Amino acid sequence: MSRGVLVAMLLLAALWHGSAFAQTCTLSATMNFGTINPLSSVPALAQSTVTFNCTGFATPNVRVCANLGDDQTPREMVGPTSARLHYELYQDATRTTIWGSAWHGNPPLYVDIPLSSGAGTAQKSFYGTVFTGQTNAPAGSYTVTITSTILLGYGYTTTPPTCSTSGQTSWQTFQVSTTATVASDCTISGTNIDFGQQGFLQGAVTSTGVLTATCTKGSTYTLALSAGSGAGATVASRLMTRSGGSDTLAYGLYLDSGRTQVWGDGTGGSGTVSSTGTGTPQTATVYATLPAQPPPRPGNYIDTITVTVTF
Repeated sequence: MSRGVLVAMLLLAALWHGSAFAQTCTLSATMNFGTINPLSSVPALAQSTVTFNCTGFATPNVRVCANLGDDQTPREMVGPTSARLHYELYQDATRTTIWGSAWHGNPPLYVDIPLSSGAGTAQKSFYGTVFTGQTNAPAGSYTVTITSTILLGYGYTTTPPTCSTSGQTSWQTFQVSTTATVASDCTISGTNIDFGQQGFLQGAVTSTGVLTATCTKGSTYTLALSAGSGAGATVASRLMTRSGGSDTLAYGLYLDSGRTQVWGDGTGGSGTVSSTGTGTPQTATVYATLPAQPPPRPGNYIDTITVTVTF
């Protein structure tokens, strides 16, 4: 009876000793796009590095296949109020081969590692893109962690095997985290205001212009108008100046069609326009009046107004 117990204990010791040399590969990978503007006409690009570590292999080499096992295209980060920010991860700098898996339509990212005493490490670059034209992305932090992904190790001697769903000598799971910060931004453009050709200014002449602002969704912004370039002008008393001379014409810019509220920078009783960005173009009309005044010297009269957007 005592000999049977001794044999069982020896068998247990032999099995435990073998598990200490388990074939294991691990992966570490994160992608950080930093601060981006999804309203830009240029996509946000980033590059990062995958670090592979393998131990316990009896072969001189190992091919490690990192299967990023979600099948969503494009991928999405989640931000404020569950907003989505579309991005993608690629295997190449030209961003033509998506990092996928052997179980889905895009191939896994792989690397061949020469081993020393059964262990080795390697790094490989991967690339990311946040796509343009994402008008529904408010400012804030966005992140996602892709989980339930599979890292497969194929030990080999001379010819590396292909990445497949079978034949591997080790497998583990891993995660890839991606982050980005969407910053508030605004772009603005405007049309010129033209009072046309006038003779004697015996009555008021009106005209309009349009400002167009495109601001990040949810960002509050304010549009202010300067006093202009006329010498001595104020927001309440703007002046156009004759080209090649110093003669001036008085005119006004207003917030309302009734021309009662001066549009300026908030000083001297003037007002500004405030709104909240939608990620799409928003317009504001500038109402202009050239009032009756003494006949000016003939010529072209111009002024330049600086529009300031604060957000």
